[in-house]
Amino acid sequence: MLPDCCYDYRYEAPQAQIITVCDICGEDICSGDSYYRIGNREICSDCIDEFKEIAEEE
Repeated sequence: MLPDCCYDYRYEAPQAQIITVCDICGEDICSGDSYYRIGNREICSDCIDEFKEIAEEE
């Protein structure tokens, strides 16, 4: 007999392992996430996008 609820027998995904923390926003950087190491700082890809600028003539 099957359970009444699908949550009683669903597959449980493994938890992501926290590798480090972003030095700017403090969010966890987990295994598989891309991040940038600049000097001794570790910066997540969301924060690094905030520093991106496009060169334009004045």
